[in-house]
Amino acid sequence: MKKGLFILLIFCFSLTIISCAKKDDSSSSSSSSGTTTTTTDDTTTTATTTPNACQIEGITSRNVSLFSTPTLSRHSEQSIGRVLYVDKSALSQYQTDDYLLLDQYDSDSVYVGGMDAVDLSDAAPILGNQFTLELRFKYDDGGYGAGQLIGSASYKAPSISFRNHGKHIRYGFGGNPITVSKPDSINFDKWHHIATTFDGTNYKLFLDGELINNSTAFQGLTPPEPVTLIGSNLVDKTLNPWIGKVDEVRIWNDARTQDEIQEWMNKTLVVGNVTGLIAYYPMDVNNNYSMIIDNSSNANHAKINNAEIRSRFFSDNSSCTNGPDGSTSCPYPTIRSALDNVTAGDHIYIREGRYTELLNKRPLNVDLTKSVSVDDAFLKEEEKIIIEGYPNEEVIIDGTVALNDNNSNWEQDSLELENGTTINIYKTVLDFDNISREIMKPVDNITQVFVNGRYMIPAMPMNFKNPTDPTSGNPNNPEPGTIWSGIGKSPFLYPEDSSQWPNEQGYSWFMPGELKYLDSPEEWAFDPLNKTLYLYASDNYTPSSSNVRVRVRGRVLNFRAAYNFMLKNLHFFAGSFQIDGSSYWTIEDSKFSFSADMGLPGNGGSVGMHMTIRNSIFEFINDGHSWTQFRPMYPTLENVLFRNNDWFQGSCYSPSIKKNHRTPGWSDGKNPPTTKYLTGYSHWKYVTVENSMTCGIGPGMQALIEHSRFENLYDELDSSGIQHSQATVRWSTSRYNWIINAPNLNGIRYDGSCGGTNGDINNFVSIGNSRGFRLKGDYYDVYHVTAYDNNKQDLSLPSYKYCGIASSGDPELGNIHSNLKNSIIGSQLECNSHDCFAEGKDPITTHTGAFNPDSDFSQFDSVGLWYGRLLKDNTNKENAWSVPHFELENPWAKTKGYSDSRLIEIFGEVPWENPKQSYDFRPKKGSYLIDSGVIIPGINDGKDEKDEKVFLETEKPGYLNSEWRRRADTEDCTIINHPQSFSGQNRKYIGSAPDIGAYEYGDSVYWIPGFRYPHPSVPIPYDGAEDVPIDYSLVWNYPYKKDYSNTKATVTVSGPGVNLTKEFQYPNNVFFQAFEPGGTYNWSVTVDNVSGGNWSFKVDDKIYPLNDRSVDVTENKSLMPLQIRNLDVSKNKIAFLRFDIPSSITNSHKIKLNLVVDGESTLNGGIAIHKYDQLGWGENSDNKNIGIIDHSLGATIATLTSLDNGTTVWDNGTAVSMDNGTTLSIDLTDKITSYGEEYSIALRVLDTTDKVTFFSKEKRSIDKGGGYSHKKSVWPNLTFN
Repeated sequence: MKKGLFILLIFCFSLTIISCAKKDDSSSSSSSSGTTTTTTDDTTTTATTTPNACQIEGITSRNVSLFSTPTLSRHSEQSIGRVLYVDKSALSQYQTDDYLLLDQYDSDSVYVGGMDAVDLSDAAPILGNQFTLELRFKYDDGGYGAGQLIGSASYKAPSISFRNHGKHIRYGFGGNPITVSKPDSINFDKWHHIATTFDGTNYKLFLDGELINNSTAFQGLTPPEPVTLIGSNLVDKTLNPWIGKVDEVRIWNDARTQDEIQEWMNKTLVVGNVTGLIAYYPMDVNNNYSMIIDNSSNANHAKINNAEIRSRFFSDNSSCTNGPDGSTSCPYPTIRSALDNVTAGDHIYIREGRYTELLNKRPLNVDLTKSVSVDDAFLKEEEKIIIEGYPNEEVIIDGTVALNDNNSNWEQDSLELENGTTINIYKTVLDFDNISREIMKPVDNITQVFVNGRYMIPAMPMNFKNPTDPTSGNPNNPEPGTIWSGIGKSPFLYPEDSSQWPNEQGYSWFMPGELKYLDSPEEWAFDPLNKTLYLYASDNYTPSSSNVRVRVRGRVLNFRAAYNFMLKNLHFFAGSFQIDGSSYWTIEDSKFSFSADMGLPGNGGSVGMHMTIRNSIFEFINDGHSWTQFRPMYPTLENVLFRNNDWFQGSCYSPSIKKNHRTPGWSDGKNPPTTKYLTGYSHWKYVTVENSMTCGIGPGMQALIEHSRFENLYDELDSSGIQHSQATVRWSTSRYNWIINAPNLNGIRYDGSCGGTNGDINNFVSIGNSRGFRLKGDYYDVYHVTAYDNNKQDLSLPSYKYCGIASSGDPELGNIHSNLKNSIIGSQLECNSHDCFAEGKDPITTHTGAFNPDSDFSQFDSVGLWYGRLLKDNTNKENAWSVPHFELENPWAKTKGYSDSRLIEIFGEVPWENPKQSYDFRPKKGSYLIDSGVIIPGINDGKDEKDEKVFLETEKPGYLNSEWRRRADTEDCTIINHPQSFSGQNRKYIGSAPDIGAYEYGDSVYWIPGFRYPHPSVPIPYDGAEDVPIDYSLVWNYPYKKDYSNTKATVTVSGPGVNLTKEFQYPNNVFFQAFEPGGTYNWSVTVDNVSGGNWSFKVDDKIYPLNDRSVDVTENKSLMPLQIRNLDVSKNKIAFLRFDIPSSITNSHKIKLNLVVDGESTLNGGIAIHKYDQLGWGENSDNKNIGIIDHSLGATIATLTSLDNGTTVWDNGTAVSMDNGTTLSIDLTDKITSYGEEYSIALRVLDTTDKVTFFSKEKRSIDKGGGYSHKKSVWPNLTFN
């Protein structure tokens, strides 16, 4: 039998016989992988379809692939390495030969550090003064350097062990072994035969049948103990583990001759033709894979402890005489068999199918001779090993097995519930022996059930909708009867004796999957005593012999000390993965679903450097981490989607990086030990965490979090969307992010009893959370943030919980050195920053932290801060302060997510015609936010670092002195923690000054954070939107690409008056266009020949004022940008309205001005409507403020003489109908004759006793304590028909 190709397990292949015939092998050290594999795939072939492995529901409401169209390549940038193939369908062309695998993992892929062994103690062969031990082996080292191959825990039994990484062999008994050097000509990474014989005098060592050593040191002695172990100590690890593969173990009660050894060392024994054989283990197993069978007549069967029985392959096929070699004609039938033969630079393509394998390796692709510790071993100079799912084919690394006629037999039954109701169910008795044979490990339990790929729910006391179904709710209005409305805490995270029970829902501790809880469709229960699986089926998911899979593994992959590796285009299904002590890893274009559930382990890694996860999805991962890393250096997550995870409350299994640093004295092996505290900063880019009962992320130390999105997080605990401790916040940067709708979590928090320092935040939206920004500490730079609709505080820069720059010692006043500029704060601000107070007005001087609009507005205005509560309309008892929603184009609003009953309770009505959320946070034209900010070098000046130095070379993330030191800039905002990720990321402001808030009006780039799909997505306005402004700009998100160089988008828009196709260069994504009133438009975006689908929207037939304000023209004072709910037209008060007439209007449109009367009015003399000729007026603090600008009026357009119902006569003779005495419509068709420019009007009374009040564009529903909603139906407007 060929000894160079082996595997850890066989996928989906039920062995019907336990003992397999073995092929004779005439060579003990030959390898089938010695020839060079050639392939026809040296050129790139473009695929025409997308893989099925990662189908997702995209923004366009159509099924789309996670990845762009893949290609099959020869890895052309490499100079070495082979292209190899794995194809599970090739199993039928090979025969198998089992062997014993001794590694550092148990049969569930849990790293145990070398506890693998076969325990012979229950039937240990007794040896006298003559014996022979012989076996075949392939040594794997494993980084331990020493280990026992066979013997006993005390070394007193006859034993064979290795030392010094296999350079020395020890053998003997009684605790005094003989040490022999391995011949240099022999390489132990191939299969070899080893034997020791003792005849009472001569104790000989044979290697591959050749005598290596003879000793008489044991003359006259008898072994004091029997052989009890193949492998290491099972209990206290006093023996170093031997790592490798073992086969054909034979124990004799006589000393075999060299001729006898040589004759049979490469053959399977024919037991009936030999004498003296007292134990023979050809690695045949019992029915459930718990024991290896002694094929001698003595039945000394041995128990398998953690070790695994695996198969290697050979063939009589003339084309594959050497067994699988990874070619297309002789592919490896399992992934593990390919891994056993992979070398640096190899590219392994896996053909389609489910691979139910345990993929465990330690080490791999690492040179152990260069390292003292394997976890810090050097990266090999050779190339990366790539394991990739074949393009356009679904490759599943699977933790489940199919229930078929070999291992189950479904039958219908009935079950009576405690309430007396009888339900119809299905049940089957599982044949665990057959299941164990199929996956080659003992199995006696199941942990997940799937029918036709659909997740079935383990029966619990509470009933709920299948958690994999989309929900119609959100955290402010959870869908009833779902996990999102709350099912309590995990019975695995919180054990039975925990104080958490009974939980909030009143349930006592329970164990999911028990039969007594089975009472709802799509639930399952399992009785381990009678091995019966019960299923309460739903109509569409009825079990059969071909559509049910059950989970039988915890982890499916566990690598340690594996370097320079890539996994690509794989779907890890119902099995988690762990990567420890490994560096330069990339996981790309992959999907991870159902990794953890009900106490099963989640995904993670530890130690190692440069772990990158890119363009991947983690979903339906419950009660365990979707992804976490402990003590990594320089981890990166780029374009990763975490969704529908963590269904229990109070767990916060969020994606996280922990302790990504090295202490002084650490060395990477290539550089001398550092005297500094070295941090391996983390990078989170295009990451989305959404629709999960979890927190956001724990980003780690010195993290750069950019272009990431966290939305609809349901958990209720003291955590955040982005959670920093006082240690991790230092030198971190969070920019271009959204955190939306986590009402029971902070948005971003810098936490700690002694807050941290030196964190940067810019261009950040945090809305609808418990707190938007909770930043304890000092020396923070906070620029261009948008915070509103948060429950407790929109932005908190508190003075408390700060202990100085070293975060230790006595309390100090916090945040006094923090910078806060160009930001929107809704209604709740706690600010100790020097930017919040004019000189002499700070809390130290005034002993108060309250803001006074009369004295503080000018200070806020000077640093670009818009604070709604500061902008208070004292004349209005309801909704007195301003809200950001009126200042933004079409933003997200918390109240849109409320239930109708809650809206009626708050507003007395349901104010939203369409509750679908919008995400346009750009300043609305005419808003005070425009041009009211200040210039911040490196943030909004449009300069790259090469043009203006904004980043200290000596203070790059990673290097700090052993003592934390004050950053040089303190209050200077010209130094930032992280440089730009790409040229042009720092956008230059438009207009005379930067805008306030996260976005810039008129910019050709609208950044949309979060996961990027393989096609254009996130259309703004959303697909099917109505009442879109006539003069609007369309926005979309680009698909994900590693490199956006020369990326272009083609945008096509068609509808009334518009039939355009334009090309945009990345990152430009704003299509400026005026549309016809009331028109319906279709549009699409294509990038790299991939379309995002067809989107549509309907345009409004009206426009609202850019600005409207009543002004007492006798006062001549600058007005604050208050949101006044009405327009007062009376003595000395003139109402001004400024419109922007769209360029799409023509003389064919009939134009009407519509005003709605607010309350009681008196009209004796009439109201004159004038044209007002001043341009660009508003409420900004400049010379065009409507309070101080020239109020001279133009020509009279019309005169209102009566407010009675019916017909009113104007001075121009036009008859105008009033609607119920409230809505006044005035025909201005012949007055407004220029389009694409401003048009302002003014309303004044003709009699000083007259007073008429109209609603303004800032009228909103009466708020009884619940939030914002507009009242657009009464806003002034111009209609175009």
